[in-house]
Amino acid sequence: MKRKAIRAELRKESQNFPGYFKYELDIQEEDGTITEGVPAYGKDLQDALQRTVKHDKIEKAEKVFENLPHWVLIIVFTIYMTAIGMTSIRLGQSWPLLAGLGCLLTIMFGIQYLTTEKEIND
Repeated sequence: MKRKAIRAELRKESQNFPGYFKYELDIQEEDGTITEGVPAYGKDLQDALQRTVKHDKIEKAEKVFENLPHWVLIIVFTIYMTAIGMTSIRLGQSWPLLAGLGCLLTIMFGIQYLTTEKEIND
């Protein structure tokens, strides 16, 4: 069974962000326990629920990356750079190196953008 919202109650409209509302949710966890009074913010209830789900996914991803040793990231980065460096040397051109670095930067900035919380708290 997945987590699910079993009750939602509109608390108030935001004074700082017109058009946004604060909801209070009761969430039934996977083990059957109920977490009461979880705040959720959004333009409507569906938006507030989506923000809550995204917030939970961000927290799970942060836990994984926090527990990941730094040496693992260093090894992955070294293997990646070696692969694109060897490809560049074999072809005798620099575009594979530039494309590889561009992809790496795009992935890093994409992850940063997706994991940055854009929560509106009032």
